[in-house]
Amino acid sequence: MFISILTIIIGYLLGTILMAYILGRLVRGIDIREHGSRNPGAMNAFKVLGSPYGIVTLLFDMSKGVLAIFIAHLLRVPTVVILASGFAAIVGHTFPFYLRFKGGRGAATAYGILIWLLIIIIKNYLTPDSAIPFAFFLFFVIACYWVTRSVNVTAFAGFPALAPLIIWHAGFNPYTIFTAIICVYLISASAITVIKTGDIKSEVEAHGRKVVKIKLIRKTVRLGAILFPLLYLGYTRKLAGGFTAVALLLFIIFEIIRRMRPELYGKRALEIILKKGEPTCMLSGYTLYLISALFIILVFPKDIGGLSLLFLTLGNLVAELVGLNFPRVKTFPGKTLEGSLGCLCICLLSGFIVMIFYDISLLQVIIGSLVAAFIESLPRLEDNLFMGPISAFSMWLLR
Repeated sequence: MFISILTIIIGYLLGTILMAYILGRLVRGIDIREHGSRNPGAMNAFKVLGSPYGIVTLLFDMSKGVLAIFIAHLLRVPTVVILASGFAAIVGHTFPFYLRFKGGRGAATAYGILIWLLIIIIKNYLTPDSAIPFAFFLFFVIACYWVTRSVNVTAFAGFPALAPLIIWHAGFNPYTIFTAIICVYLISASAITVIKTGDIKSEVEAHGRKVVKIKLIRKTVRLGAILFPLLYLGYTRKLAGGFTAVALLLFIIFEIIRRMRPELYGKRALEIILKKGEPTCMLSGYTLYLISALFIILVFPKDIGGLSLLFLTLGNLVAELVGLNFPRVKTFPGKTLEGSLGCLCICLLSGFIVMIFYDISLLQVIIGSLVAAFIESLPRLEDNLFMGPISAFSMWLLR
């Protein structure tokens, strides 16, 4: 018991060594907690002290948790205590006793431990069959970072998928459970940082509060369309087709009424339903979506049809949300490379989930996702109408 407690104390003491704070005092004679982001961590060391000192801080912070684990391993304590000593280093970085328990976030220390954990899990628990899911996860993380240029946003988006992925393929054991704990910690730390520093340029800043509120409500309503693919995947074609046909009939009635009563366009409800420019169109995006959904349900089998409906529902939505917040590389008028990457990622993710329950091949998922993302990226092609059927047809050809 004494040795176990000692290893945890050693882990905590190692964590309290804040290299950014020490270098700030030695090199610049400043308290780094009063400069930059006021965080005595590696990223602030890069900003305030410069790259050489930032690299030293980053490497040291990433290694001290692993060092604590190594010392605990040498002392031959149980595995749970070994892992607890590593987490104690994170606690020490966050709450150093000599700075009145006001330290950094411990993210670099947590990342170092996470890398060590992944090496252990890959070496001892994973099989070659796990390569494809983890390759997709790596692609997703790289794409997310390239789009956002933010480690915090990438962590917040990627780690919720990493923990279940690890447990799914490696099972429950102390290493996978501790990996999940580290992921939860990094998600929380990243979310707090995003909220404090504003890494995501919100639509409120870009477009004004009223427009954003309407956009967000419209996206929430559009997300409700997930019911259609879930009905088809989970129930019969007859039920899904009947429900979709009734919804389409109601929207056709809506289209007729709005054409006959143009004075309704100023109503808030129509501002939520119709995008800019849609009041002058013959059919709204919702009606075109329902036409496409009904066609898919009637023509294509459940696995391909349901997956293409997920592409249509989620891909289009994510593409627009990502394109609005991170519009840097424009491909076509009104389209961005970032939006297309967002569409591709959510389509691939949907495909991997559907593969668990249905006999659909990896090649079909990849080709269908690429086709869906390509159709969404074309400016003059109505993606609500063509994205689903064309991606479904491409997957059907590969059966």
